[in-house]
Amino acid sequence: MWLPTIGGMKGKTPVVKQLYRLSIEPRVIDHLSKLAARTGEPKTRLATRLFTEAVMSLKPAAASKKNGARV
Repeated sequence: MWLPTIGGMKGKTPVVKQLYRLSIEPRVIDHLSKLAARTGEPKTRLATRLFTEAVMSLKPAAASKKNGARV
């Protein structure tokens, strides 16, 4: 796959930093802040990494006729 180059360097696929505006509970923010302080990783990077890992590891549920899913 060809990607445009900038300044002669190979380009990377752009990263979307804000896909959704999420409403997050205050207790989650507190826990994220504690994790960030413990690891030394910035909160935004930690949140992005955790969210990405959670979404990518999720396995879709099998469709069932009982719950009204259309096949």
